[in-house]
Amino acid sequence: MTQDKTYENVFIARQPVFDENGKTWAYMLLFRDSMHATSATFTDDAEATMRVLADMSLCNIGTEQAARTMVHFPADAVKSGYHRALGSECGIVIIEEREPAVPRLLTALEELREEGYLLAINNFEGTPGQEELWALADVFIVDVHNKDDFELRDLVQTTTRNSKAKLMAKRVETLEEKRRAKKHGFTLFHGFYYCKPEVDSGRKISSNEITRLKLFEIIERDEPDFDALAEAVEADVSISYRLLAFLNSPNFGFATTITSIRQAVVLAGWKPIRNWLRVVILTDMSPSEKSRELTYLSAHRAKLFETAALGGGFEEISDKLFMLGLFSLLDAMFDMEMKDLVKHLPIDDVIKRALCGTENEFSPWLRLAHSIEASRWDEVGTLARALNLLPGTIAVSYQHAFSWADSFFGSDNEKTDTPQ
Repeated sequence: MTQDKTYENVFIARQPVFDENGKTWAYMLLFRDSMHATSATFTDDAEATMRVLADMSLCNIGTEQAARTMVHFPADAVKSGYHRALGSECGIVIIEEREPAVPRLLTALEELREEGYLLAINNFEGTPGQEELWALADVFIVDVHNKDDFELRDLVQTTTRNSKAKLMAKRVETLEEKRRAKKHGFTLFHGFYYCKPEVDSGRKISSNEITRLKLFEIIERDEPDFDALAEAVEADVSISYRLLAFLNSPNFGFATTITSIRQAVVLAGWKPIRNWLRVVILTDMSPSEKSRELTYLSAHRAKLFETAALGGGFEEISDKLFMLGLFSLLDAMFDMEMKDLVKHLPIDDVIKRALCGTENEFSPWLRLAHSIEASRWDEVGTLARALNLLPGTIAVSYQHAFSWADSFFGSDNEKTDTPQ
């Protein structure tokens, strides 16, 4: 029997891969793979991969213009040439080490490398008999979580004997795991360590950061105050310049040139300008590469929560949910305890408590974001039901949030659409 194809329920978790200097080297895309009733269903894995690739702008994502994109492909998809849906100029094909190194697969892999693709071997364990596959690798991906020094040393020695490929550590969840992997020669890193704070007990939020946060007090007022907002923006040269450049971009559509901040604030509208400022302020306060990725993820969470709320009948709390998502990684951005940061935020106490880990009605939304980003699709279904949200609503909101967040983080900093 042919399975029903419910493509609208597809999820993609998009996660950065960092180099040893903390720069974004690539993005890894992780697809929904559950076959339960609440999940997308496909006739085979290759069809799922093709559908997602067709819907994504894979070579212009996140904060890097030429960011590489790493995508898992089953062997049959590579043999059939499906990887060509991923442009060779930015594409990295990931294949499992356990795939039998049969001649047809090896030939297909040789051809894709000749076409300009990179090849990554996932879950590398040094399995005997796969030497021909190893010889083609540009990247070896090793799960370093819970591996000791002896295991890592043996795996590294196996790769260096057979290849000059890069070593990528995945599931880096602690600072110690990152340091150990780096000691053994790994130069690429992927994992949730980067979403956790390295808490510095002496770190204090600076007066400049507090000043920026005070802008939130204006834009979070119940009643729009265009005069106060214009005054605050005018006092900040950087934000003033970017706002005028944003609104006067060719794709924005205003018939006349906007020449003043007050004119800009009124024409743009309160909600769009507020959301734009929310993200800009947070981005400016956290300029490092790691923090920019975290700010992108925070903006994505904010729009995901807001859009899902609007689509799921939670209009009355949609703005609170936007703020919940926007500030959900603040501790990792500033390497401070969340409790020391939320006291500077003009948000409801219930949101502050959720951000600090207290269980309340907003906590499941944070767990939903964690589950999607970690590709724990069964948990996503469970949380969707608990929140009375349809999986399709979450999926559509998730994809919409990508487009919205990308409007702030294009490599040339040109904003081509108004964030709603």
